[in-house]
Amino acid sequence: MVAEGKEKRADWKNRESECYQCHGKHHSAVECRFKDAKCHICGKIGHIARACRSKNKKKDETSLKERGARQGGRQGRSHKSHKVCEKQDDDNSSDQDEEAFTLACLSTETSIQKVEPFEVKVEVNRKEVKFEIDTGCSVSLMNENHFLELWHKDSRPQIKESKLSLKSYSGEKITVVGVAQVEVSYANQKKTLPLVVVKGTGPNLLGRGWLEELKLKWDEIRHVKTEAQGLQEVLLRHEEVFKEELGMLRGVHATIRVSADAHPKFYKPRSVPYAMRSKVEEELERLLKEDIITPVKYADWAAPIVPVLKPDGSVRICGDYKLTVNNASSLEQYPIPRVEDLFNALTEGKQFTKLDLSHAYQQIVMDEDSKKYLTINTHRGLFTYNRLPFGVSSAPAIFQRTMESLLQGLPNVVVYLDDILLTGSDTRGHLKTLDEVLKRLKEAGLRLHRSKCAFLQDQVEYLGHRIDAEGLHPVQSKVRAIEEAPPPTTVTELKAFLGLLNYYNKFLPNLATRLAPLHHLLRKGVPWRWNKEQQEAFSLAKQLLKSAKVLCHYSADRDLVLACDASPYGVGAVLSHVMEDGSERPLGFMSRTLTPAEKRYSQLDKKGLA
Repeated sequence: MVAEGKEKRADWKNRESECYQCHGKHHSAVECRFKDAKCHICGKIGHIARACRSKNKKKDETSLKERGARQGGRQGRSHKSHKVCEKQDDDNSSDQDEEAFTLACLSTETSIQKVEPFEVKVEVNRKEVKFEIDTGCSVSLMNENHFLELWHKDSRPQIKESKLSLKSYSGEKITVVGVAQVEVSYANQKKTLPLVVVKGTGPNLLGRGWLEELKLKWDEIRHVKTEAQGLQEVLLRHEEVFKEELGMLRGVHATIRVSADAHPKFYKPRSVPYAMRSKVEEELERLLKEDIITPVKYADWAAPIVPVLKPDGSVRICGDYKLTVNNASSLEQYPIPRVEDLFNALTEGKQFTKLDLSHAYQQIVMDEDSKKYLTINTHRGLFTYNRLPFGVSSAPAIFQRTMESLLQGLPNVVVYLDDILLTGSDTRGHLKTLDEVLKRLKEAGLRLHRSKCAFLQDQVEYLGHRIDAEGLHPVQSKVRAIEEAPPPTTVTELKAFLGLLNYYNKFLPNLATRLAPLHHLLRKGVPWRWNKEQQEAFSLAKQLLKSAKVLCHYSADRDLVLACDASPYGVGAVLSHVMEDGSERPLGFMSRTLTPAEKRYSQLDKKGLA
């Protein structure tokens, strides 16, 4: 006991010789260089962490980590590290066998700059999917919602049950739906690989299993990183064009030419439905505030208004000028481009940018002499337009001519009224073209609707078609409208159905021949009878559109093949490109029904007609 007491007194003496602020020796606390330091554990000033006397040291460390996790969203302060553990559902497995991979996000209190994940686009069962590359992940993941959205039920990969168990860094279990064997294509490589489907809404992860099987083009992946930076630089350089204000085209005035002997026409205002009155008044207030319209007391010309409900719930006010100035003015002669001509300019495009002009027509100022013809008569009185209004028959031609002259000479740029679409064979050329387009729009004083613009997209919807690097596709919403259409009960309903179907006739081979029973009902003097023959043709039309082929982009460098055919009811043709591998891909289909005289031709003459 005596010896033990001596040892304790010796320890105390040694402890007294240590500095209580840093546990250092050979100096006193007064001389300690850490006397004004802040402890990283308890946060107090006067000592450092190794000399902290806090009894809840571990608790404080945990709270700091939790506090850091809550503050992880603050840019510039946090460095994100993604950790999740994977464990086979086996009683013999141990913690040492677990592997960490990206899924959850934790934050550390450092000043390291946040680094965005590397991403790669891979084709999975003929669908292009974006994955985050994660070398710490042993398996490749996709969340269930994305998995179900990618494929239709009949073409969706089968999910099989799996004993694989996943858990987050904090120990929370990640629900595994199952594993699907999928066909993966990347840069002429095709593999059948396992894809783990999990619950939640997290990103798709490409793990080590796929990395070992696929040889990635790392130079292109790094290029994707700079791609977003380049886009942001272009947008910041021209941020003025995205201001939320009404633009005004500089140096151009629209003119309505009315013959001198035209008699003025004045119409009373129409009653506005009470359900729309507040929206109409709100739009009138906007037009007044932005000096688009001006109230007047007297007018020789006045047209009633037609309020049109827009998809966002607001109202567009159009003058019913077909009653007044449209009958008296000469129509502006300028061709509106055909859809086929526009798509031809997008050859070899890889990504696409779509720009939408804000209040398009109203960015063009009317000349003084034309304003008197554009007066509208509302329940709030008379107003005349200072800008080009909707409803004037010459407005589309005026606007198309203005936009084409503004953007003429730019490659891979197409304009259809207020929608601008551009592309490029590579990202550098794409951004260069985008920079020039935005520059010209800014210099002209025009403004874009930022929320309706899409930049560097792999696919976009334009003029009722879905466009990507492969070619043209029907828009799914329009296809669904045709698929869900009930059988027509009158000639009018049948015409409406065939009109909707004919919009996509270039996707459908031999359409006229296959729909001959339906066209028969449109002939004069034929009574309406919806029999089995008509029902089969009706169902076949829906099935044809559902399995419509992709139309490739036209290229002047590829050979063309024209194939024609004829039947007792119609003639048809398909124009195709000969691809590099010798295969043929369609550019478009065309067909029409035969007239009564043509039906009497010999089969040889019918083929010649085709």
